[in-house]
Amino acid sequence: MFPQDRDAWVKALKTGTTTVGMIARDAVIFATDTRVTAGFFVAHRKGKKVHPLHKHVAITIAGRVADAQSLIDILRANINYYQIMRRETMPISAVARLAQSLMFNSRYFPYIAQLIIGGIDGEGPRLYTLDPFGSITEETLIATGSGSPVALGVLEPNYSRDMSFDDAVHLAFQAVAASIRRDAGSGDSIDVAYVKRDVGYGELSLEEKTPLYKQYLKYAPV
Repeated sequence: MFPQDRDAWVKALKTGTTTVGMIARDAVIFATDTRVTAGFFVAHRKGKKVHPLHKHVAITIAGRVADAQSLIDILRANINYYQIMRRETMPISAVARLAQSLMFNSRYFPYIAQLIIGGIDGEGPRLYTLDPFGSITEETLIATGSGSPVALGVLEPNYSRDMSFDDAVHLAFQAVAASIRRDAGSGDSIDVAYVKRDVGYGELSLEEKTPLYKQYLKYAPV
């Protein structure tokens, strides 16, 4: 039987996900699940929730996919325009402030998305989180989405700003895996991406993630 009142429909159509971002030495690490949901309906099992905005900056998304994709397109266009006009890469803080302005200016008809924006520029690794109304904070460790309480329970006792790249990747994967086990809105696969100095944006391959799947989820990826 379908819900009869609007509040019940809104509650039923809430989306779920888990995204994680952290700074570790000279790198920024991102990890997300890939399940796309609408209430209890699993719309897709391979949704992409971490995206490069440029070679030095990336973004994770939680919320409405269309709203987030629109923001990503606008940010990419402006980052490229900035580089063409100034002949230099756009600072991470400027990317985050641009996203903040877009979301705040649309606050009466908000983008239903929570973002993590991070990367490396001349000031080093930077990481920001934004809510649908444009509120912004700078962090060293953040999780968003319906599985974030579980993820933070894994992250906070084990995180260190000076941890190695490999340790940070393992911790980010473990946090998302814990959310997949305990949050119905998170599930299926895990994407792990990073931005490293002198390397830029990259993602772990399936072969690199297979031992992590077996360690933290007890199954091989599909």
